[in-house]
Amino acid sequence: MSVVYILLSFIISLLLETTLFNRLAIYGAKPDFILIFVVLTAVKKGPMAGQLYGFIGGLMQDCLSYGVLGVQAMVKTITGFGSGYLKNKLEENSPLLIMILVFLVTIFSGFLGALARAFFTSYMFLSHEAVRIVVSAGYNAVLSPFVAMVVKEIYPAHK
Repeated sequence: MSVVYILLSFIISLLLETTLFNRLAIYGAKPDFILIFVVLTAVKKGPMAGQLYGFIGGLMQDCLSYGVLGVQAMVKTITGFGSGYLKNKLEENSPLLIMILVFLVTIFSGFLGALARAFFTSYMFLSHEAVRIVVSAGYNAVLSPFVAMVVKEIYPAHK
C-alpha cells in the first residue's frame, strides 16, 4: 500500500512543481519534490527502494519535460541508490541532517544531470546553471523537513 502512497505523492509533487512553484521560481530554480521524496524514501527503505522510486519519479518528470528522455530517470535512480546506503546510518529525526543531506544530494544530482545533458546534446554548462542548481538545493533543503513528515506517515517506524 505504501507504493500507492509514494506514487500519489509523486503525482501531487509534479502538480505542485508545474503549477504553484513554477511561479515562485528564483533564478529559474524551483524545488524538486520528487528528488526529496526519493532521497528520504531511500534513507528509510534502502538502496533498492531508492533506485526503484528514483527511476519511476524521474521517468514521470522526463515525460513532462522538453529535455532528453531518460536523463531525470537516470539521475534520480543513481541518487536514490546512493542515498539508500545511508539507511540506518542517519538520524531521521534530525531536521538539520536531513536538510544537509538533501542540499548535498541536490547539488550532486544537478551537476550529474548537467553532465548527462552535455553528453547527449550540445548543452553547455554556464555559470547561471550553477546558480540555479545551488538555489534549487537551498529550496529543497528548506522544504525537506516537511516532506520528511509525509514520508514518516507513509513508512511509520516499527514499534
